[in-house]
Amino acid sequence: MKLTNRYGQNFLINDNIIKKFIDSSLITSDDSVYEIGTGHGILTKNLCEKAKSVVSSEIDSDLYNLCTNKLSQYDNLTLLNIDGLKYTGKFDIFVSSLPYSESERFIYWLINQQFKRAVVILQKEFIDKLLSIINLSSYRSISVVSQYCFNITSIEIIPPSNFHPPPKVYSTLALIQPKNTLTKSEILMIKKLFSFRRKQLGSVLNRLTNNEDIINYCNNNIDLSKRIHEFTPDIIVSLAQLIIDDSKP
Repeated sequence: MKLTNRYGQNFLINDNIIKKFIDSSLITSDDSVYEIGTGHGILTKNLCEKAKSVVSSEIDSDLYNLCTNKLSQYDNLTLLNIDGLKYTGKFDIFVSSLPYSESERFIYWLINQQFKRAVVILQKEFIDKLLSIINLSSYRSISVVSQYCFNITSIEIIPPSNFHPPPKVYSTLALIQPKNTLTKSEILMIKKLFSFRRKQLGSVLNRLTNNEDIINYCNNNIDLSKRIHEFTPDIIVSLAQLIIDDSKP
């Protein structure tokens, strides 16, 4: 079957990186695994040989049909022909080499999941943004959300030649472990704060709340002259929670 990338897929073809992918997942025979992007089943068959159970989703009907036959010997495998980020089942470990266009949507989906660890391949530039620090132009709301909710470790940078077709950018194999959770309203408020990322905090608070107690509290504990992009994730989350609590009836 001819390889296609109609959904933006770039298929991993380097056996050494596939092995590192599997090894980094630390899968045991007690684990349930969820994979987005069955592709040609190269990673999937390795997962089936280690895990108690594997659910693998593939949005491409041709690839789904191919793997239904190709992987039929694995009794612990369930294949789904769906948009993988609409899956609502439970799992211990998540693995995927996601289409890069789905990266941000994936992060917000993962926040709502309960899992031990996730091992993913994403665009290097995107992983760099997730790990970005204060004052850098790449430090954005998704940096705050990701660093507050997860421990993220870059395992290996992967050149384009390790995929078919080769992407135009470098990729990163990364480990993601859960740490904290955020509500939808907290995430929306963090995004709103970052819409004023170059504004001083005092000015931003005057736009978002008229509660003098909050403004005085921040004035006594936080430098109101600092700009939003100069605050760490923990402080940004605390600010978002303060403003949300103030708006509750």
